[in-house]
Amino acid sequence: MAIKIARLFLGGYIADYPMLIKKGYTIIKLPKPIITVLNADQGFGQIKGATKKLNTIYPNVEVCVFKRSDKKMLWTTTSKADGSYAFRNIAVGLECFITAFDPKREYNAVIADGVKAK
Repeated sequence: MAIKIARLFLGGYIADYPMLIKKGYTIIKLPKPIITVLNADQGFGQIKGATKKLNTIYPNVEVCVFKRSDKKMLWTTTSKADGSYAFRNIAVGLECFITAFDPKREYNAVIADGVKAK
């Protein structure tokens, strides 16, 4: 029996498990996500939040996190159906700013500044 090795996808990627199984891949679910620290901006910190529009849950919003000191984009994601989003693998204490973009372009982007990963 041949074993197929799949590539590891990070970020906002959602795997199509039925398609992978159909192609012969074995799905192994780990109890906890694996975090790999590749540089000083990465670590075991997280930033969590929720996207709202006029105090109402607003899903499917593109949200980006930037390192405050050099404006480097670290991660991007899309908020879930309940408006929540989370960024992992950020150095604890790293000062960042978050930008959220209205997918309907009815409002300007919203920025939360001075956010620190915990």
